[in-house]
Amino acid sequence: MVIRVAVARATGKLGSIVGDLVADDPELELAGAVVSSGGGHEGESIHGVAAVGPDGSDRVLKDCDVYVDLTSPEAAEAAIGRASDSGAGTS
Repeated sequence: MVIRVAVARATGKLGSIVGDLVADDPELELAGAVVSSGGGHEGESIHGVAAVGPDGSDRVLKDCDVYVDLTSPEAAEAAIGRASDSGAGTS
């Protein structure tokens, strides 16, 4: 069984490393990449996944088993709030 991983702040130093590690592991699959809204990376391909801005984090959370959040506590809280509002990440 492949574990689907999403990374928030996927174009940062640590996020890039995590994305590379996920892409190189046959038991993991990069299922989503969240980037900052002002960084100019929205829509770019990161290991074959189109990066989304913070407003797309709810969609990313629906498609993953593990969410690695490398953002600030405030940004993480906002992402979780959007996901809860949309029903993502709930069982």
